[in-house]
Amino acid sequence: MRTSDIRIRDPFVVADQQAKTYYLYGTTDENVWTGPASGFQVYQSGDLQEWEGPFQAFQPPFRFWADQHFWAPEVYEWKNAYYILATFKSDKRCRGTQILKAQSALGPFKPLTEGPITPKEWECLDGTLFMDKKGIP
Repeated sequence: MRTSDIRIRDPFVVADQQAKTYYLYGTTDENVWTGPASGFQVYQSGDLQEWEGPFQAFQPPFRFWADQHFWAPEVYEWKNAYYILATFKSDKRCRGTQILKAQSALGPFKPLTEGPITPKEWECLDGTLFMDKKGIP
């Protein structure tokens, strides 16, 4: 499919230089404001114009803490693994940034932590990776 055929919000592209492949992630639920969220999808391309997919990168596991507002996944490769930092929400908890991990850019991504890494009492969104001067996230 062509780039213009993909319906996505908050796009984030990862370039795998060895494989000469691009991976496109984003907010892909039909209704991002209300109703249950279904996860994150990923597309892959060799030229940023023609894409394969979507592939299911993340599907929330049974009893995952969030059930709505799965937004703005940012994906980073670090130490031979891939990490998603994304926004999640539930009626019982504030919106927060959760970290997911996979061995492949296509997933499947699994929660790295029990819940959000942002403060429980804060409404937070759109987390991003910060590396200190020593290269530690």
